[in-house]
Amino acid sequence: MKGFILAAGFGQRMRPITETVPKPLLPVGNLPLIGYALKLLAHHGITDVIVNVHHLGKLLKESLGDGANFGVSITYSEEEEILGTGGGLKKMHALLEDDTFVVVNSDTVLDLDLAAVIAAHRANEALATMVLRQDPRQGEFGQIEIEQDGRVRKILGQGVAKAPVQPYMFAGVHVLEPRFLEYIPPDVQTCIMRYAYTKALNNNEPLYGATMDGYWSDAGTPERYFQVNADALSQGVKLRYADPLGGYAIAPKRAVAEVVRMGYDVDFGSGVEIRPPVLLGDGTRIGDNAIVGPFAVVGPRVQIGKDARLANVIILDGARIDAGITVTNAVVGKKSTLSFREENN
Repeated sequence: MKGFILAAGFGQRMRPITETVPKPLLPVGNLPLIGYALKLLAHHGITDVIVNVHHLGKLLKESLGDGANFGVSITYSEEEEILGTGGGLKKMHALLEDDTFVVVNSDTVLDLDLAAVIAAHRANEALATMVLRQDPRQGEFGQIEIEQDGRVRKILGQGVAKAPVQPYMFAGVHVLEPRFLEYIPPDVQTCIMRYAYTKALNNNEPLYGATMDGYWSDAGTPERYFQVNADALSQGVKLRYADPLGGYAIAPKRAVAEVVRMGYDVDFGSGVEIRPPVLLGDGTRIGDNAIVGPFAVVGPRVQIGKDARLANVIILDGARIDAGITVTNAVVGKKSTLSFREENN
């Protein structure tokens, strides 16, 4: 069984940060966003993975390499023109035509028993199975409505319900049969949900939903991206396949309430104050009397000037914070800063 990770998008809602860093490489704790999708698949024995790339695709390929660091083997599908969530799959039809495959969004972090979803998909003899969850924002994300047995009857308002239905939200993972790709036209940009799924639904194909209730977060906006990092800092991201707080050189040997993690070769000036929760990457330099935290994720090789103040921030690899400035509610890169609305953590 193969996996397919959708990673070709522009990350428009995360601009200007994503003008120089592809959204799938933005960190959540100690891993890039796409690392969670790769580790989810690897944890469930799916190690042959296709990743489609377009925007800043060279950076993605350089960072992920052959996938060995994530326990997988990656085949890249390079799209000269972006093909959307449907067209990207169709482009790789020849590599997907021999078996059931799993598709995962690259900007979703979730705790999921994928083996159980695949088993239900096969038991139902489904053409496609969408992982679904209930959420008060499901109208914003687009509703999928299913009958008690899980059969999908309405997608984004289209379709006819033959029995009482329950609305859910798509959680960013689906299990597909190769025949599903026949509903996607070749060589054009296509949305899998609005085109392929609705066509299959109108043909009364066996489409099913598999519900989940574990941790889930979509990092599609600056606010949601910061929130998944805040969840990680608060030790609220409980995943069976990855630890967003793992891999740091300095970490407690037992569970503690306040999170502080540090990488190798972190240098503190005099009078520095760290206010948990905070993550500090390898090679971070912090100037005299700076205050870092609470809720600060600081990437590798970051330089923080003296008397700087940082809170509710994500500082990307190699960025520089000038002396004496205060940065709050922002994602800071080498060349740009993205502010977001303050929310309660």
